[in-house]
Amino acid sequence: MSANMLSKEPKESDFSPKKMLFTAVDYQLMGAAGIFINKPKVELIDGEIYVKNPRNTKENAHIDKASEFFARTSLEEIQVRTRGSIRTDNYSEPNPDIAILKYKENFYSNKQATAKDTYLIIEIVVFTTNDDRTIKLKKYASVGIPEYWIIIPKQKIIEVYRKPDGDTYAEKMTYKKKDEWTFEPFELEVKGSDFLI
Repeated sequence: MSANMLSKEPKESDFSPKKMLFTAVDYQLMGAAGIFINKPKVELIDGEIYVKNPRNTKENAHIDKASEFFARTSLEEIQVRTRGSIRTDNYSEPNPDIAILKYKENFYSNKQATAKDTYLIIEIVVFTTNDDRTIKLKKYASVGIPEYWIIIPKQKIIEVYRKPDGDTYAEKMTYKKKDEWTFEPFELEVKGSDFLI
């Protein structure tokens, strides 16, 4: 080692705090090791672990209503996943309230569902929309999930985001209980009353 290297003074930036990000594999290993036992529900987004809000009866009811609607459609090409994770990239494994996935006979038992397997993500928001309209929206758009819906029971509205463009969506529509629109991947006509109680 040269004398010049030994005499070099460290810069202040060398000691600035840096985040340690977790990969989806790290996250799964932590779960397997029992780290999350007796802890609040969590999800991994961009290498950071977020605590999910506890669910109340209104949120549960809307999750059940939305999942039942899709389960009753004649769409044989889909699987309805409720409160399960998808791996959007190597550093993210969010747990959306509902994910409409491509149908697989083995139900993704040997491989985690990914963004490419996902037609639609639905989040039901009772407490705050901050994370759903920012962190999650950016994540879902950036990995190319075609549609993202936020159901907000308190306001009796559904925000529908379409056409991912970078880390946002090019289209945003807001619907009420009486409104109708089309779930574009399957040209399926839906109503606000199919999802709002």
